[in-house]
Amino acid sequence: MEQLDTWVRAEFTADGTTRDVYRKGSGTGVIIIHEIPGIEPDLVAFAEEVVARGHTVVVPHLFGTPGAGFGFGNMMGELRQFCVRREFTLFARGRTSPVAGWLRALARDLHAEAGGDGIGVVGLCFTGGFALAMMVDAPVIAPVLAEPSLPFPLGAARGADLGLSPDDLSVVKQKAAAGCEVLGLRYRTDSATGTRFESLRRELGDKFLAVEFEGPGHSVLTAHRREYGVDRVLDFFDEKLDGTPPMTPERDVAEERALEAALPPGFEAQISGDPKRVLLFVERGLTASGRERIEATTRTLTGVNPEIVRITP
Repeated sequence: MEQLDTWVRAEFTADGTTRDVYRKGSGTGVIIIHEIPGIEPDLVAFAEEVVARGHTVVVPHLFGTPGAGFGFGNMMGELRQFCVRREFTLFARGRTSPVAGWLRALARDLHAEAGGDGIGVVGLCFTGGFALAMMVDAPVIAPVLAEPSLPFPLGAARGADLGLSPDDLSVVKQKAAAGCEVLGLRYRTDSATGTRFESLRRELGDKFLAVEFEGPGHSVLTAHRREYGVDRVLDFFDEKLDGTPPMTPERDVAEERALEAALPPGFEAQISGDPKRVLLFVERGLTASGRERIEATTRTLTGVNPEIVRITP
């Protein structure tokens, strides 16, 4: 896959398993764990943005053929890996996927080389919860869970499960109580995430920072990208890994107030330029028809589609 041509490929061995890893950049460390079907151009594009913000980024190759997409051969190969290697806990509740041990070793290795107080981790979809699992026995101080989807949400109990053993969950809760914040991103009505965000709020309290987008979609940082989501992740890494404040774009306050006046009560608008972006924050979830009306009003007044983000009270 040509998007990886500028990345350095190497092998990393831990727990008796050797896998390829792709590395680029300098500065504090970040591990980005790909989703199904594997390492794809959208993921590499996001990883490049993390590199550009001054981080050493490592992308481990866990399954699939880079760039192969959702082809039948690639997907069948993945299913065989899941069944034979038993490294991924697909359905069981209250269990941590065994691959977390290898990922924790990778995190320790990256931290030893990159330095700093710790590293950041992004898990996506199938691997979303791995960022949480890596807080155990690894120097992870900036975990990001993007649309976490394991165990597969077949039934209410699985949909609420965080993919952690009781002992690992206890450690994660202790680290959160000690100050480690966890950033989570999803589309609010995405069924693949089940009710895990509610579980995270219950278990981690105000140390769980939720970013939930209105509208259809799944992959917040890649295929169904939301710019505000990407910004939040980059700012999270800047703050937690390097101690730098978030970037604050110049805003058009007059246009913000005009838009808020045209919308129903409860909306807060943020409008910035170059390119023009409109964010709408709301505390309550929207119906599909309500979202469409809000989007239409915003397009009429500003000329662009908004990103609508639900803020948890």
